[in-house]
Amino acid sequence: MAKDASSGTTSLVSRPVIVEGEISGEENLHVDGRVKGIIRLAGDLFVGANGVVEAEIDARSIVIQGAVTGKVLARRQLEVQSSGRFSGEATAASYEIRQGAVFEGVSRMLGSKPQAEKPADPADHSPKK
Repeated sequence: MAKDASSGTTSLVSRPVIVEGEISGEENLHVDGRVKGIIRLAGDLFVGANGVVEAEIDARSIVIQGAVTGKVLARRQLEVQSSGRFSGEATAASYEIRQGAVFEGVSRMLGSKPQAEKPADPADHSPKK
């Protein structure tokens, strides 16, 4: 019987720890230290108040109490709590940005399509010869 990522354990990057490189796994990750690089998780990412993450992130849900900079994909939810700071490009199925939080950057809804650009000149719609 396969274990669901939500029922698995949580790995911890504690306050004095600095990680540079790629982190990937099936479980959840709690960051109170510093991570720079790439994070790919089947589970959730929680960035504690002391956590600093500069990364490309792909996780089920992401909760930010500390600071995150980079490009993130939250397949379920991106939550920036009141002490949290996010800067970068975010794509998520849903967002929760609490009062006092900082969110600077671009946000997209997961599954949404970019708006089609309008033609520069309406006369361009005539058939070409």
